[in-house]
Amino acid sequence: MVFSDQWLVCVECGRQFLWDAGEQAWYYGNKLEHPPKHCKDCRDRRRDQRHSATRQYSRVNCERCGNLTFVPFVPHGIKPVYCRPCLMQA
Repeated sequence: MVFSDQWLVCVECGRQFLWDAGEQAWYYGNKLEHPPKHCKDCRDRRRDQRHSATRQYSRVNCERCGNLTFVPFVPHGIKPVYCRPCLMQA
């Protein structure tokens, strides 16, 4: 397959960016079907925001022992939530 450089417009910042033939070959080789929608700067910024986001912890009582514990997710009441010592015993 032959690839050629293409100019695309970033959906986030509106700037044009070059999607070069090398990147296109990489996309094709990794079975990515659609061209990028974001320029490199916006992709990098979005990735950094995802990785630097602070975790939010929920305060809950352990289902087994009743002790107060903190978990890195929001429990929905469907499954029991345990403190670390009780979780390790299960």
